[in-house]
Amino acid sequence: MQRFSSVSRRFMSSKVSSFKSLVYSSHDAQDCTKVLTLHTYKAKGESEKSILLRTLAFPINPSDINQLEGVYPSKPEKVMDYGTEKPSAIAGNEGVFEVVDVPDSVDGLQKGDMVIPLQANFGTWTNYRTCEDPSQLVKVQGIDLITAATIAVNGCTAYQLVNNYVDWDQNGNDWLIQNAGTSSVSKIVTQVAKARGIKTLSVIRDRENFDEVASQLENELGATKVISESNNNDKLFAKEVLPKILGPDARVKLALNSVGGKSSASIARKLSPDATMLTYGGMSKMPVTLPTSLLIFKNLKCLGFWITQNSVRDPASKRKTIEEVSKLYAEGKIVSPANDVRILEWDTNKASDDEVLSLIKEGITHKGKKNVVVLKW
Repeated sequence: MQRFSSVSRRFMSSKVSSFKSLVYSSHDAQDCTKVLTLHTYKAKGESEKSILLRTLAFPINPSDINQLEGVYPSKPEKVMDYGTEKPSAIAGNEGVFEVVDVPDSVDGLQKGDMVIPLQANFGTWTNYRTCEDPSQLVKVQGIDLITAATIAVNGCTAYQLVNNYVDWDQNGNDWLIQNAGTSSVSKIVTQVAKARGIKTLSVIRDRENFDEVASQLENELGATKVISESNNNDKLFAKEVLPKILGPDARVKLALNSVGGKSSASIARKLSPDATMLTYGGMSKMPVTLPTSLLIFKNLKCLGFWITQNSVRDPASKRKTIEEVSKLYAEGKIVSPANDVRILEWDTNKASDDEVLSLIKEGITHKGKKNVVVLKW
């Protein structure tokens, strides 16, 4: 069972007497920034069980925003642990921390270690955090700060999508196809697949700089071939051009769908018999509708994927995934996402509460690159 202590219950050598956390007690589907407050609360008492953590960085993910809106299936419990007027929760599911203090009874962790939470709903939008259960923390090393802050969701999602559902033939002409090829997860999928010798057909939306983007995905990240959504939806392309791309005896064993709508049906059509399609997102907000013939005559398997539920169902697998993905990053087989994110700096010494709250709200509303808040100590 998870046991997260929300308030530091000791002063210890760190002399931390209060925390600052982004908390919420209600939801707003129209403007979720309205429900957030930056709340300061005092540390209390002393506990020999709590691991004291200092936050280094955390991303602002779509799932975090959906939780504030009240539309995400997984939600943290609202409690009275923070001295708020109403039961509240700390926002944020993902982030990286530094161990500031650790009880003598805890093995495997020491001051200065970089750790990430094993499960969602940890409450990462804060300057300090405590955890009473060391099994809910995973030590990471050999990777940069931005990678560590984002590995638990995007990195683990990509790794499990590639490795957990299909029996790949290392000596065969095996392929996976994915839409939203420029998304953060898709970019990592491309690199994980390349490391395993799996060929990737990535579909990206039509754009003026298509050739430039496709070249980057192919030459820098290792996509085998990048095609446009127009190509993806073109029956003549599928009949005449696609076979030349795939080559002889090709088996398209896996389709990864994060778009839905027409795009999902088009990538499913390119699958080989007995293949699998995994849906892990729905950017178009359109339903996944597949031709009946694919299910009957190709015997396709269509499944959903949710890293949060996978982690709850099998925590050991999540821990192993984090370790494996960290190793790929450390070996240079996956490039750091640092250049693909927008950094927002929280100066813990100088920023006022209003400035911090404005910073977070800006990260929630800003469109484009993923926003990652880095704490300056």
